[in-house]
Amino acid sequence: MIYPKIVQTVTLLLLVACLLIGGCTNNMTPVEPQNPTVPPSPAKPTTDVQEYKVTYNYGDTGPVQLSANNLVLKIGQKLILQPAPGLTKNTRFTSGNDNFFGDVMQQEGDQSSTGQLVFVAKQAGKGKLQIIPNSTETDRATDLWVTVQ
Repeated sequence: MIYPKIVQTVTLLLLVACLLIGGCTNNMTPVEPQNPTVPPSPAKPTTDVQEYKVTYNYGDTGPVQLSANNLVLKIGQKLILQPAPGLTKNTRFTSGNDNFFGDVMQQEGDQSSTGQLVFVAKQAGKGKLQIIPNSTETDRATDLWVTVQ
């Protein structure tokens, strides 16, 4: 009766030993590093961007939310303000800092029926555009700051 227990114990010890020995061997062969045949393409510098799109959105409560703020543009670059998909409310835009959006950032065309505005950076300066929901709710307005270098 003791014989089967000894056989089980010895078998178990042999299995554990095989697993440990088989898993602990070091079968690593050094390999020479290979150079890729196609060099990676360099990242595009951010100065190549000609347009910056900023999406604005708001609900029935809370402030206007912007997809980006505190932008830095170079002369000639465009700023495109567009409403979030599904936003069909009337939005008013007012310029701060001595008519920054008008002199430094000049609007291209009229505000389209989709609510999109396009501005082009004409000269260096810093200013803000206030985005007012429902044309009158200034307490929920958000300022979009732009610097032109």
